Amino acid sequence: MHRGNPRKKLLFFHHADYPYTMRFPVRLLLLAPGPLRFSFVQEGLAYYARRLRPYLRFETRFPRIKGKHPAEEAQRLLAHLPPRAYLLALDERGRSLDTRKMARWLEKLLLQHREIAVVCGGPEGLPPEILKQAQEKLSLSPLTLNHELALLVFTEALYRALSLLSGHPYHRD
Repeated sequence: MHRGNPRKKLLFFHHADYPYTMRFPVRLLLLAPGPLRFSFVQEGLAYYARRLRPYLRFETRFPRIKGKHPAEEAQRLLAHLPPRAYLLALDERGRSLDTRKMARWLEKLLLQHREIAVVCGGPEGLPPEILKQAQEKLSLSPLTLNHELALLVFTEALYRALSLLSGHPYHRD
């Protein structure tokens, strides 16, 4: 079992921004249409939210979307985005990364941005308005995933990448 403060070992905290990063941790918002239907997804997200606490401020929002019209969904999701957040869209046509590449990419992202919003679409995927506004698109798998399962897969991958950066033994090659 890993003991001690994992923040001290994070590779990206060895950067010149170390004091700033420690006082003002990065906020990562996970946003998707709600409510979540599967209890195992809710439990999994809560589990990884606890494990992510030493690394960043992890928040989730699942606004209820009444209609199925893409424009309405986009409007509701965009209303929940922080104004200056870096927007990352989870999309099957996005960039695919292995764990080590994701860790290096995440390290750069955490140094450059104070707020990151990760948006996952509902059953119909992300509306075009959100895909246009996204600074980057990330694919979790060549398989098509249920959007709730995609949230859980992303959150685990996020924790895995951060634990790899910190030297925590969670990830094994």
